[in-house]
Amino acid sequence: MEPNYNFKDIWNNKKTEIPNIKEIKEKANLYRKKQIRATIFQILSLCVSTGMIIWVWFRFPDLHILTKSGMILMFIALGIYIFQNFQKINIISKINPSLNNQEYLKILKILQQKNFYMQTKGINIYYIILSLGLACYLFEFTMRMSLMGGLLTYGLIFLWIVISWVFIRPKQVKKQRDKLETVINALQSLEKGFEE
Repeated sequence: MEPNYNFKDIWNNKKTEIPNIKEIKEKANLYRKKQIRATIFQILSLCVSTGMIIWVWFRFPDLHILTKSGMILMFIALGIYIFQNFQKINIISKINPSLNNQEYLKILKILQQKNFYMQTKGINIYYIILSLGLACYLFEFTMRMSLMGGLLTYGLIFLWIVISWVFIRPKQVKKQRDKLETVINALQSLEKGFEE
């Protein structure tokens, strides 16, 4: 004898956990606020660095051409990264709690793509140009030092660049990706909950 299943009853008794919309929106809004604050702080830090480079340029007008070339390269690197951060803020500012879930999710995915670009190509360009600029900038000052002092200066600075590149940057990238993916996954589960 075959069992008699009533699929309609089984479907109606299906227990699905509907995600809390308010909680997800609050999490997304909190992420938005933190990202805006962090990006603005980063822009301000980069602007202070740029201002210091400009101050050194005008305070010491008779610097070697290689030193000035290094300053220009650092200025370009900082300018590129500031521009990328302004683009990021432009995307983040479009996130509005009053948007429907599809639009919200669409903007978060655009932000995810922008972050991916900044964390790969953008930061690579920034580090390469900044490192070249720093190497040129330090040349005149290290020429005034002993050979050991100059090598130590270059060695320590480029050791710090390698440490930040190999150890610190990947952790920060992973942390940022995880936070954004958590919000996106929550919104996607909300979408799936409504589709069922």
